[in-house]
Amino acid sequence: MNPRTIVTVEPVIFLYLASTFLNAFALQRLVLMKICEDLYNKEDMCRNLSLHPEESLVTQSKAAYVLLLYTAVLTILSIPPSILLGAWSDQAGRKLGMILPSIGASLGGAILIVMVQVKQKSVYWCVFASALIGIFGNYVAIFLSVFSYVADITTDGNRTMRIGIVQSMIYIGGTVGYLLSGWLLQNYTFTHVFGVYCGCQVISIFYVLLWLRESNPAERVQLTDEIAVTANDRVLKKSIFLYASRTWGTLSKARGGQDRLKLYLIFLCTVLIYICNAGEQSILILFLTYPPQHFSVELYGIYSAIKMFLGGATLIGLFPFMLHCVKEMTLAKVGVLVRLASLVLLGFSTQAWMVFLSAVMNSLSGFTGAVLQSVASNIVERNEQGAMFSCLASIETICVIIGTTVFDALYPQTLTSFPGFSFIVMAGFQVILLILVQ
Repeated sequence: MNPRTIVTVEPVIFLYLASTFLNAFALQRLVLMKICEDLYNKEDMCRNLSLHPEESLVTQSKAAYVLLLYTAVLTILSIPPSILLGAWSDQAGRKLGMILPSIGASLGGAILIVMVQVKQKSVYWCVFASALIGIFGNYVAIFLSVFSYVADITTDGNRTMRIGIVQSMIYIGGTVGYLLSGWLLQNYTFTHVFGVYCGCQVISIFYVLLWLRESNPAERVQLTDEIAVTANDRVLKKSIFLYASRTWGTLSKARGGQDRLKLYLIFLCTVLIYICNAGEQSILILFLTYPPQHFSVELYGIYSAIKMFLGGATLIGLFPFMLHCVKEMTLAKVGVLVRLASLVLLGFSTQAWMVFLSAVMNSLSGFTGAVLQSVASNIVERNEQGAMFSCLASIETICVIIGTTVFDALYPQTLTSFPGFSFIVMAGFQVILLILVQ
């Protein structure tokens, strides 16, 4: 069997996610350092900010604003190009959608290196870096291109398994990126970290160009009859409108049976899943470092790495085996149930072993997303995969903003009475999700 048909887009999403987690952790530290040095101009104090509570509070308050601005710009700017790219890739191919985000990330990483090397550079240069990364599509473009590619090269019989394996790369890449970032920062400098970040993008670009074959190029439906290739601004605007309208048409298109309703329900399920995921991620470190858990930063890092690794290991090891024994929709329901149970346990946890047990239980929750993506892919036509996955990826991105905003506001309101209440609310969302996947 040709190895180029066995190993396809998995390294692409692994490299991008590993480097993204690597960058995210280092960026937080860099922003804190730059703000502290701007405010107090004391390098020794800024390297040991935890020993100076008053200065730390001021620095973290401003850093939170800068990081929120960074995330907002990155998220908002990544959605429009990805919506256009999804429909465009259905006609022109998937590889460009995997290359462009790496180009943007390389440029953004170069700006961050300049921020480190030139002390006079403002901390707000990181927002400019996020704008470049976002304009080139960021992980939204990576997700839609990778999963569309998998849909192109698979059949109904093996699509769910392959999507599960690709999703496992998200967890494994996150684990590697998080651990590698801590090790690099402890032994080297910010420049080395962002250099590795850029290096991952370059490797990914060459991998796509030299190893990855375009998926089903002969089956592409060309747009040459609809749009002439010209530099005319009027025609260019028409082409942009056409790609956007094709994406909308994929959602609104009448389909046989109840397929359109099923597609809408899958999108609603995606909203619930990612609102909870974003909310959990935004408040988890606050919850675990608050009494009675009292997690240290090191223990939280160990917990996060174990949780991500287990999520990836079950998708790449257990999930393909279970598909041969259990119906895929049953696995989706199992994923929802264990997610519900893990959130309830986390919400009522009072000791470290309960928190770690919730991570073990949560490892099966990735089944749900893999199955739902596969079902959605089976509903739409082969030349609609990019448009459909661009909608899913854009919804996920919007839900990050919604989930973070909602649970960041809810968590402080119940902190003194019931710190874990937010996780119980998330568990309630899982009940709704369980009803929807019936």
